[in-house]
Amino acid sequence: MSKGNANLQRSLTKHERSTTHIQSQIALKTFGLSRIDLALDEQRRLNISIHNAKVKENREILKDLINATCFLARQQLAFRGNDESKGSANCGNYVELLHVFAENDDRLARHLETSTVFSGLSNRIQNELIEAVGDVIRNDIKQDISAAPFVAVEVDETTDVTSKAQISVILRYVTQPEAGCKVKEAFLGFDDVSADRRAPAIAEYLLSVLEKYGCVDKLVAQTYDGAAVMASELNGVQAKIKEKVPEAMFTHCYAHKLNLVLLHSAKCMPKCRAFFKTAEGLGAFFSKSTKRTPPTRWNSNSRLLQTISMHQNDLRAVFNVIMENPDSWDNDTPSACHYPSYRDLAAGYDRWLSKASTCFLIHTFDGIFNETDALFRVLQNKVTDIEYCVARIRDTVSKCGALGLTDGTDRHSARDERRHLFYNILDNISDQMKARFGHFDELAFLGLVDCAKFYEMSKHFDDTKLQSLSKYAKFFYFVRLKADLIGLYSSKTVRDECKSPGQLLNFLAEKDLVVTVPEATKLLQLVLTVPATTASVERLFSALKRLKTYSRNRTDQGRLSSLAVISIETERLLKLKEDKEDFYRKVTDVFVQKERRMDFIYK
Repeated sequence: MSKGNANLQRSLTKHERSTTHIQSQIALKTFGLSRIDLALDEQRRLNISIHNAKVKENREILKDLINATCFLARQQLAFRGNDESKGSANCGNYVELLHVFAENDDRLARHLETSTVFSGLSNRIQNELIEAVGDVIRNDIKQDISAAPFVAVEVDETTDVTSKAQISVILRYVTQPEAGCKVKEAFLGFDDVSADRRAPAIAEYLLSVLEKYGCVDKLVAQTYDGAAVMASELNGVQAKIKEKVPEAMFTHCYAHKLNLVLLHSAKCMPKCRAFFKTAEGLGAFFSKSTKRTPPTRWNSNSRLLQTISMHQNDLRAVFNVIMENPDSWDNDTPSACHYPSYRDLAAGYDRWLSKASTCFLIHTFDGIFNETDALFRVLQNKVTDIEYCVARIRDTVSKCGALGLTDGTDRHSARDERRHLFYNILDNISDQMKARFGHFDELAFLGLVDCAKFYEMSKHFDDTKLQSLSKYAKFFYFVRLKADLIGLYSSKTVRDECKSPGQLLNFLAEKDLVVTVPEATKLLQLVLTVPATTASVERLFSALKRLKTYSRNRTDQGRLSSLAVISIETERLLKLKEDKEDFYRKVTDVFVQKERRMDFIYK
């Protein structure tokens, strides 16, 4: 190597080790990279900030949409209009309500005016909001059910305006002591069972509902309206359910039983049958024309007789007016010759009202209905416990049987025809009541919490009543239960302050005594859970008629069910809305899950 090359190599080596060269190399190798990363990171942060700001605005807008949905569903009002185009004078309740909101909300007004991707006004958005609110309510019900020790199911079925068989299900339970030990009946929605209305299919459907709410193992009672497909002990729904859940005692709706008692007692005697047939015809006479509408609705034999009894003289006066002025009334008479004229009908009913036998039967059944109406009101109360219902039924049976024995007359020696008829009516009703309400053996355990007899039971404990709980053996520790009950029976404070199982359970919760008598607390919860009637389910059908009318007969089943849940579970909805932000968050989360909407998900 030449001398010049050697010097060059030494100089290069020295330069490579120099601080200046190393810094220059670092600068060269990293030139532009850190700046690009910073720029990208900054852009990403900017995009996230813009996205989250948009999400926040969308979620605020969604609150107004949720409020509109809840209001219309609670009031059972229609959402959509016939013409929802921009120039329409009436775009439907949902859109018009949002425009009313927008009058005092600039943010919402701007959104409705400028939004293109998500306006919130489409039919699909409305349906998904309805179902989201319904799902939030159902999730709250599911939480309640998970904490309840027992559950009973009440089921009934009706046909809607499109001739579809709609089944409704209610779960009855008692809330935990910290929630006040209240009897709750939660409506789960309507389902179309038109495809198969046989007992196996209905039973399978009910079991799937119970599994969905996680309460198959908690089921202690089932109540239906008494139709053969439901109530049959051999192949009915109740029998199918018992195959899976033996503890699920069946109780026939007592309100239906009472109606059957009165119906069959009237049909058994020709004179009574003819009497009610004529009375029903009288009601129909006043219900077919605006000219002839009475002040009272003719919706039951009891009310019908009460109205006839109260207005008997007024009715006869009206009939006389019709007979004296036939031309003013018979113009509306159908032209077919087989229809009687109003004048002829009025004359017939006037003669009927003037008969002593009619007055006698009106007076007789009015006295009977005074007793049975009081019982019917008890049975129609959705929160009444079954122990109280059974006591009232037994009391009514005794009163009906004693109605004719107050005058001291020897019934067997009486020869008067009306007296015989009177006693026959009472005997018939009494026999019907005993036949249909006399099978309370499996409910003997109700006597364990009969507060009126606590002092008597503190002296002598009835073990047979305790044995009647054997079907629920898996829920109770009987040795501890007996000890708990004896302790309660012996307490003068309990005897003085508690007059019903409900009062006793509330007393234990308020005084923090649940842990002191845990098995007795469970028994009280069981007694309050067992339903006595399907009246609550039947009330739902009037809501169904308002929600699915002839003009709205194409309502989707999911939408229909959720609308019904929102309108019927109003109390639960209002409680959920007490914490507004939490309620909006829950509805929004469910709404977003129905379709992955990125404009509502924070990054």
